[in-house]
Amino acid sequence: MTPLILVLCTGNICRSPMAEALMRQALAARGVQAEVVSRGLAAPEGRAPHPHARATALAHGLPLSDDKRSAQVNPVELRQAVVVLVMEARQRQRVQQLHPEAGGKCFVLRHWEDGADIPDPLHEPAEVFAQQWPLMQASCALWVERLLQAGLLPAPEHPAPAGGAAGRPAP
Repeated sequence: MTPLILVLCTGNICRSPMAEALMRQALAARGVQAEVVSRGLAAPEGRAPHPHARATALAHGLPLSDDKRSAQVNPVELRQAVVVLVMEARQRQRVQQLHPEAGGKCFVLRHWEDGADIPDPLHEPAEVFAQQWPLMQASCALWVERLLQAGLLPAPEHPAPAGGAAGRPAP
């Protein structure tokens, strides 16, 4: 069975679609097979990603899927996920309150760095989305490494490239 990585934010139109694309990139860079799904804790069903999120992803050569639409997280996905990654500590608390069975595998995306929140950029200018991209990119690469070390992801099909962390561009 293919492991599932669940990425959550509030509306599933800004941060989590970008993090979903970045997590897929980090997995592919390491040759790891896993499914990545982004959802929202209060998602307006069926909305396309925010234009600034789309533009930011495209500017980094990782366009968001044209068929990506916002969706509410559900208990089945929470149960199946090997890890649930949220953008803010209060979202982690919310998952723990509503779905205590998923609480032990729910972490803030930046857990391995400073544990800081990635604030909602919904009403912010494009520059805020652009500033969040490298933070999420680094976090996703770290999560892939940690999940591999913990045995929660299958062994890579090919080794990590020499000279740098997976998912980060070469200097």
